[in-house]
Amino acid sequence: MSLRWRIALGMAAIAALVSTLGAVAAFLNTADRLEASIDESLLSAARDLREAPDRSPRGHEGSGPDSSSGPSSECPPAGLLQPANAAQIITSTNQVAPCLQEGVTLPVNLHAVNAVRDRGKPRLDTLSVSGTGYRVVTFARSDGTVLQLGRSLDENNDVLGSLGIRLALFTASGIAAAAALGWLLATRLVRPIERLRTAAVEIARTRELAGDFPPAGGGEVGSLTTSFATMVDALADSRRQQQQLVADASHELRTPLTSLQTNAELLDRGDRLTAAQRHQVSEGIRFEVGELTDLVSELVDLARDPGADNEAVESVDLAQLAAAAAVSARRRTDRPVTVFLDPDHRAASLDGRPKGLARAVSNLVDNAIKHGAGPIELSVHDATVEVHDHGPGIPDADLSRVFDRFYRADIARTAPGSGLGLAIVAQVVEHHGGTVFARNHGEGGAIVGFTLPV
Repeated sequence: MSLRWRIALGMAAIAALVSTLGAVAAFLNTADRLEASIDESLLSAARDLREAPDRSPRGHEGSGPDSSSGPSSECPPAGLLQPANAAQIITSTNQVAPCLQEGVTLPVNLHAVNAVRDRGKPRLDTLSVSGTGYRVVTFARSDGTVLQLGRSLDENNDVLGSLGIRLALFTASGIAAAAALGWLLATRLVRPIERLRTAAVEIARTRELAGDFPPAGGGEVGSLTTSFATMVDALADSRRQQQQLVADASHELRTPLTSLQTNAELLDRGDRLTAAQRHQVSEGIRFEVGELTDLVSELVDLARDPGADNEAVESVDLAQLAAAAAVSARRRTDRPVTVFLDPDHRAASLDGRPKGLARAVSNLVDNAIKHGAGPIELSVHDATVEVHDHGPGIPDADLSRVFDRFYRADIARTAPGSGLGLAIVAQVVEHHGGTVFARNHGEGGAIVGFTLPV
C-alpha cells in the first residue's frame, strides 16, 4: 500500500473513531435526556394528582367506560392526566379500571403496587404493551387507591431514530472528508519523497552520483533529503578516491614492473653477463620485488575501509607505541633515534585501536628514515606525536600535500618508498577523529605528526 493511501486511511480511521465515539455519546446523552424529560413530566403529574380530591361526578365524561358504578368514578379528570396517554386506577381490593377512553390496559405487578402502598414513594418502570414501550409511574393516593400513568415511548424512538440517521450521515461525511483531506495532505508530504525516489532511481540507472535532489526544506522529509544528498556525496567522493587510487597505483606499479621485465630480459642473456653483472641484476630483481611487495601491502592497507576494522578499541599509551617504534627503527638504520616524552606521559593515554596507531607512528619514523638526515627525534606530549628528521625539510608548496596518496616532493622522487606511508597515517588518524600536520623546523628538518582527541 502506498504512503498516500496509508496516510489517507489512517486519517479516515481516526476520524471514524472520533466521530463514532462522538455520535454514540450524543445518541446516549439525547436518549437519557428524553427519558429524563418523560420521567419528570410523569412525576410532576403524579405529584399533582397524589393529594387531589375526586372531583368527578358519577358518569363524568372521560371517566372509565362504565361510569355508573365501580372504581372508574374515582379516576381524576382526563385533563389532569396529561401528558399520559395510558392511565388506570387500582382500588384497595386490587381491582383495575382504565381512566382514559381508548387507552391501553397496563400490566399490573401486584408486588410493585403493594410496595408503593407501603413506602408511599412513586415507582417508575418501563413496560411493553403489544410491542409498544411505555414509561409508567405508579403512586399511591391518600384514599388508598393506586394510580398508574403511562406515556408511550414511540415519540422518543422516532426522535432517536431520526437522530441516529443524522449522526450516521454526519459520521460518514466526516470520515469521507478526513480521507480526502488525508489524501491531499499525503500528496503534499509525499511529493518531495517521490522526487527523492526518482533521483535515486536515476542514480541506480545511470550510475552517476550526481542526482537532482529536491530542496531540503524543513522537518523530517527535509532531513531525509539532506541525509540522502550527504550520503550520495560521500559515495561520489569514495568513488573518486577509489578511481584515483587505481590510477595512481597503476602508475606506480609500472616502474618496478618495467625494471623487473628489463632485469628478466638481461637474465635471458646470462651467457653474455659476467658474474658481477648477474649478481647486480639479481640484486636489482630482489630490490624491485621488495619494493613491489611493500607497495602492494600498503595499497591493501590503504584500500581497506577503516570503518570495517574489527580491532577492538582499548586504552592506548602513545608513549609506549613511540618507544616500540623507536626500538624497531634502530634495527633498520644506523641513525640515532631518540624518544622525548611529556613529563606526565599519562596525558597521552587515550582510547583507540593499538595496531592502527602503532602503524601510524611506525610510518612517521620510516618517513624520517627515508627522507631525513642525522638524528631522528620522536616526541609525545598531550596526545600529540611528532617526528623531527633533521633533513632538508619540505618545500612550503608541498607541505599541504605530503599526506596525499603517492605524492612526493621533487627532492624526494629518487628516494625509495611508495609514497603511501603518510597517506596511511592520515587515514588512521582521521578514523580516530584526529588531525595530521607537517611543518618545517626553524633549525632545519621537517616535523611530521598527528594529534588525537583525548
